[in-house]
Amino acid sequence: MLPKLTFIHAADLHLDSKMEGLTAAHPAMKTRLQESTFEALQRLVQYAITLKVDFVLLAGDIFDSNRQSLKALVALREACKQLQAAQITVYMQYGNHDYTGNKPVMRYPDNVHIFQSEHLETFIHSKNNEPAAAIHGFSYTARHVKTRVSKHYKSTGDNMYQIGMLHGGIMTGGPEDVYAPFTIEDLKQADFDYWALGHIHKREILTEQPPIVYPGNIQGRHRKETGEKGCYLVELEGPSSSLTFLPLHAIRFEEVTFSVKEGWALYEAEAKLMEASAGWEEKYGDVVLYVHFHGAANPLVGWLQEDQLEELIDMVNEQLMQLGRLTILAGFTVQIDSEIDEEQLLERNDFTAALYSYSYQAEEVKRSLNELMANRQFRRIQQAFTDEEIQELVGEAKQLLLHTMMEVD
Repeated sequence: MLPKLTFIHAADLHLDSKMEGLTAAHPAMKTRLQESTFEALQRLVQYAITLKVDFVLLAGDIFDSNRQSLKALVALREACKQLQAAQITVYMQYGNHDYTGNKPVMRYPDNVHIFQSEHLETFIHSKNNEPAAAIHGFSYTARHVKTRVSKHYKSTGDNMYQIGMLHGGIMTGGPEDVYAPFTIEDLKQADFDYWALGHIHKREILTEQPPIVYPGNIQGRHRKETGEKGCYLVELEGPSSSLTFLPLHAIRFEEVTFSVKEGWALYEAEAKLMEASAGWEEKYGDVVLYVHFHGAANPLVGWLQEDQLEELIDMVNEQLMQLGRLTILAGFTVQIDSEIDEEQLLERNDFTAALYSYSYQAEEVKRSLNELMANRQFRRIQQAFTDEEIQELVGEAKQLLLHTMMEVD
């Protein structure tokens, strides 16, 4: 009879991540932000020790870069030493961010087992001096793995759990299939008891039988990585399995909405935003917030034109820091309530319609941003813009232009 196995499945630790410009934009929080991935790692270790797990699986992108900092390497080594003292084994693979190129980067304690190449390997985990699990996986040795490695996973040995570790993405059939593409059917055909996935930073259970699981990353790093971040506690007992999510994040990222009322003065918005920030901190803990201002054209249009929303954010951040609060308002978007019909405007054959139609196209914004990215000081704040962020910029710009042209007071 198979013994009960308990383990932690984590992925995408991204140790020593630079937090994509946040530390430059908010220097007072620099240390807290830069230490957040290390804090999350320590929380993982403490869970593993407290829960007395059999082993820990680290499914790729343990580091943020293939040029790992000494600080990150030492942090992982010391974490593994703590686990070794508690007689907990670690199985880990490298992903597309921390690919090794077959070069040893650190000497880890004997409880650590690393998949060394892009060829599938298997480690046998024993419990009570008997083989209990075959753990299969591979590591990236270059940034991309285009081969469908998933089709080659095979069971090894009898009377053992079969566990697959795979850092990759679901196959789409497109040019983006460069991260060990797989299909769910590939994984089901292997007839494994558990699939420990990595690469996607959003927590997701793809199937329950067998469990095919993305735990997400252990610490959010920007506005698109919102919510709780952590790992899964997995229990296998014969054909049964159970998964429990364990939050690890030191700082949380969230997007929030702040409603602006008709005729508000800026000082009223400042007081209300401070009050709202206290509520958000109570709800989320230490948090980086992206605020969606929503409401009346008067006063939002005027505040946008006078750059007063930036001033409002700065003033609230300054007060929060003076109060010793670990909350950051890191950015904002604006959605203005409008009675203006965009379709009717575009039907007009005049200068206003032409300007509105042609001034703000995504490709033009990208071209302008490329010029801006050439400035080294700006690159410290913002590394890149996603297509979704560019569409947000276009939307905000159109709203501002629209209300300016229609002479909203």
